[in-house]
Amino acid sequence: MESKLLSILDQTLQNEDEPRRTAESQLEALYPDSSFPVALVNIAAAAEAPLVSRKTALTTLKRYVNRCWSAGFEEFTGPLTPGEVKTHIKRQMFSIITSDLRQVRSIAAAIVGKIAVADYPDEWPELLPTLLKLISDGNDAQASGALHVLGDVIEEGLGDDLFLQLAEQIVELLYSVATAKNKSFSVRSLATSTFKSCIDTLGTLLGGDETNIVAFAHQAINHWVPFIINALEAPLPADVEDRKGMLALKIQAIKTVTQAKIHFPRSFDESIERLFAATWSDMNLLKERYVAEFVREDTDGKLVNADGLPYSLDLYVLEQIDFIQTCLGTKVVRDRIEQAGFDTAGGSPFSQMMFTTVMLSQIGGEDRMMWEADLNVFLSEECAVSANYTPRTACGDLALKLFECFPDRTLQALYDHTQSVFRMGAEGAYVKEAALYLWDQLLHEIADREYPVDENLAKGLLQLIVQAMCDESDDFLRARGYAAAATLTEAACSSIRGQVTELMEQSIRAATSDKSPVVEICAIRSFQKYCHSVSGEQLRGFQVGIITAIRMFMDHKGAEDLDDAQDVLAELVETIQAAAGIDHGAVLNSNLQVPELLFKFASLSTNNYHIHGLVEDTFDSIIRGLRGNYIPLCERILPLLIPMLEEKPDKSNHELVALAESVLAHLIDNGTTPLPQGFVATVMPHLTRVLSTSVDTDIVSEGAKALTYILNHDVAQLLNYQSPIPDSKSGLEMTLIIIDRLLRPDITEATAAEVGTLAGELVVKAGDKLGQLLPGLLGAVAGRLINAAYPPFVQSLSLVFARLIQTQAKDVVDFLQSLTIAGRNGLEAVLSTWLGHTTIFTGYDDIYQNILALCHLYNLQDPRLNNIYVQGDLIVPETSRIMTRSRARANPDRYTSIPVPVKILKLLTQELGPNVEQNMSAVGGRGLVGTQQNDPEDEDEWEDLPEVPGMTRDELLALGGSGRTSRQIDDEVYGVLIGFFKEVMSKNIGNFQELYNQLTPEEQRILSLIH
Repeated sequence: MESKLLSILDQTLQNEDEPRRTAESQLEALYPDSSFPVALVNIAAAAEAPLVSRKTALTTLKRYVNRCWSAGFEEFTGPLTPGEVKTHIKRQMFSIITSDLRQVRSIAAAIVGKIAVADYPDEWPELLPTLLKLISDGNDAQASGALHVLGDVIEEGLGDDLFLQLAEQIVELLYSVATAKNKSFSVRSLATSTFKSCIDTLGTLLGGDETNIVAFAHQAINHWVPFIINALEAPLPADVEDRKGMLALKIQAIKTVTQAKIHFPRSFDESIERLFAATWSDMNLLKERYVAEFVREDTDGKLVNADGLPYSLDLYVLEQIDFIQTCLGTKVVRDRIEQAGFDTAGGSPFSQMMFTTVMLSQIGGEDRMMWEADLNVFLSEECAVSANYTPRTACGDLALKLFECFPDRTLQALYDHTQSVFRMGAEGAYVKEAALYLWDQLLHEIADREYPVDENLAKGLLQLIVQAMCDESDDFLRARGYAAAATLTEAACSSIRGQVTELMEQSIRAATSDKSPVVEICAIRSFQKYCHSVSGEQLRGFQVGIITAIRMFMDHKGAEDLDDAQDVLAELVETIQAAAGIDHGAVLNSNLQVPELLFKFASLSTNNYHIHGLVEDTFDSIIRGLRGNYIPLCERILPLLIPMLEEKPDKSNHELVALAESVLAHLIDNGTTPLPQGFVATVMPHLTRVLSTSVDTDIVSEGAKALTYILNHDVAQLLNYQSPIPDSKSGLEMTLIIIDRLLRPDITEATAAEVGTLAGELVVKAGDKLGQLLPGLLGAVAGRLINAAYPPFVQSLSLVFARLIQTQAKDVVDFLQSLTIAGRNGLEAVLSTWLGHTTIFTGYDDIYQNILALCHLYNLQDPRLNNIYVQGDLIVPETSRIMTRSRARANPDRYTSIPVPVKILKLLTQELGPNVEQNMSAVGGRGLVGTQQNDPEDEDEWEDLPEVPGMTRDELLALGGSGRTSRQIDDEVYGVLIGFFKEVMSKNIGNFQELYNQLTPEEQRILSLIH
């Protein structure tokens, strides 16, 4: 078998697809053969076999173990490995994990760790004693392999009780290895890393025997602290390999302390000062080396050794910065810093810390090259949307922490160092940029907190920023100047008010004429901040310049360059949005081409929902801002929308068509009532074509919204509309055809999610025009509702009946009772689906309308409702066993069955929430509303309130932290509910007293508080 396998394994390494796939299929076919895994482990253990064959055998064995070793593994497919084969493999694996070849033992260790999860301790009791002996007495190769396995066993294989029994022995052994000077740095680092795993495991057990666990952790941590301090203080060796090993050890040491402090913070009460001092001292010593290697040069960073442990200087510095920041959260460290003083001239530790922070904030050499080559990469870092966490970004966080602890001292220390570095010549460009980068972070925080900035400091800093804006020696310094100028304006506008106009003028010039794209984009996006902090009157003269600068930037870059620059496009859209908000009337100026620019951004951002969302939001704010100029707005936007709506949607343009429909929906929703004459005739041919043919979810959804808004704003114009010959159908007929299509089962629920809203609006606005068509329409809605599962679709269809019930409750019940849908009574089928999904309805108005409908339905007191049983409360099984996925599948949730009136009371009680007394006091004095029909003006107020897509009722309740009392809208809902319950209680409507006994104790408690 071994020779046969060697040939197949070699074939899996072929570059050609067909031989490789054939070999992989042959391996799969051998899984049922019990000699297959034995042969694999024999090849892996054979020292004479080629290294590549041994590695391939181990990789194949790893897949086999995942699939065949234990039925408890997620990847298990079978057949289960026989017991005698398992014994042979486990015996052989010990020799492999102690191999001198690191590449072999690292794969083997992962396999043993996986086996241990399934077999230890019951089926492999000798595992842990053997591992501990190898770690204690073995050579570096043996200890390394055993430590890898031990780490896996600790994290996944040891039970809680067994770990606690062995923890003291394991921790003591790890300490002896970590401190052994005769062991390699790699083994010592692995031992320290494994101790960190022990601490993590102890942290997860804190809910149990907490006193003893904390006591043991405290003892273990303090036993390790001297070693950790020595490791942090140790100088880096001159030898390159030893230096890498020492860095790996230092990183594991500081990671261990950081993690231990999270789980057991009080264990560091006596040692935190020494740990802080050791970390700070080492970071201060290494800053020059870091700058030389990672700022002035582009030394490779973020390196990990063969054991999976990081060992490069940049990663160590990153850990140091994070730990320093953690220490600043400790009072004793803050007190120590304060006692040492803040004198800048005397070189206080605090001043030195700020200087080191500035030095480590410089742009890395590798980052600088990437940013120069790709503007998009620069912006993703600048806008903090990148996951790339570097010493520079960590220093920004450290500066914010220092400001949190010592606000005025931090500002003064950074200002003093900024003045110092700006006295340097061109050679100081990098560190100047770093100082302003930290100012950018602090000023943003200052603006958010509205923290006062000393006027003299603000003016002095502005002078330095202006120097940076004019510095031709470095593009990034110049770009940072424009960014910091805008942030300073946000934070201290009153102090530099006289210079703001000049700053904006200079930003416009840079945005249109600087030689560097980095400077141009920073100057452009600076206006997002200016528009936020500078008065509209002062900004008005710059609006044209901002928009022109964006258009020029687009023209210079070209479509090809911008196609892969999505972060750049996002910033341009946000700047356009800010600029348009200065005076929305500028959008009507055809020379500025604001709508054209927005659609161009969208066309360059295929599949980028973020940018499309920004464009849509921008149009929405423009449309809302120009309600008073609605006809000119339509004349400006509709000629751009119509050609987009005429496009046949396909994979390449469906997002643009959906965007055009979304903008149209916003335009109609914010339109006049009635709409301008001819508006419906202009847009209906395009809307009806799309809604009659498309199956794209976004396109159909937005189109249905637009048609719904037409009904809402100008039903008369729609009813009078006649489609062009030869079809020549009325607007009403076209709307019914669209609704009928969207209710068909071949249209997905997600695509048809808005059809209920459209149908409901048609029934309310034009029900008298439907005549004999109304029963058919409602029957079709009911037919689709009873089998619906997609929550927004269920909600949309249910609200058709909810709105009708508020005015025609008996007629609706009679109609549904007369229906038979798929062999079920229509009333029972609709109520089961509707009431079963009510708790996940979203949106203020829909929830409110649903509450009103439920109140009316209960007050109808129709005896037929008492005979309809729907899903009630969850039946909780009486068992102490953990509910695994397999048990959950075998024992699905079961519910009680309750009459409709009881279900309604439960739903309305749930709407009250648990804090009913507090909420009642909030609505007291406003006048409680009963369940009678509200004034139409009140309902209009509700319709004007914005929807909150994707928010369930429970999330709405959570807003404000105190239930529904945080919003006026919720007070009105409470008024309805309290009025309803007071009335049904006092008058025993619907035999309330009897139904009350069927509620849960918690529901009864809530209702008992109503008085």
